[in-house]
Amino acid sequence: MARPRKELSTVPLTPAMVNWAEALGDAIGRGMLRALNDGMPRLGSSAPSSTALTAGRRRGRPPKVMAGASLVSMDRRCTMEGCTREQRSKGLCSAHYQAERRRQISGGKSA
Repeated sequence: MARPRKELSTVPLTPAMVNWAEALGDAIGRGMLRALNDGMPRLGSSAPSSTALTAGRRRGRPPKVMAGASLVSMDRRCTMEGCTREQRSKGLCSAHYQAERRRQISGGKSA
């Protein structure tokens, strides 16, 4: 069973208490705006909030290491002239494979 709610005091607040409450509300509001604009500081960090703008940990699959020309063997390279990326499908890298798919789709519509 729920307890009956206590009623707030009917005694009017003094002007000093009203000023104090408004100042407290303003301070909380400024702190929230600063946190939203600058980013929340990390817990346990002694650094000021201006230096706490470090990027968080990256989500998802970690990026593949960029394969340089020397890292991909000749038999696994894209068959397009001048391309040194690793082939993915039908002898082409993903960029050239997608370009070829777009060419085939647009060519099929005009025929």
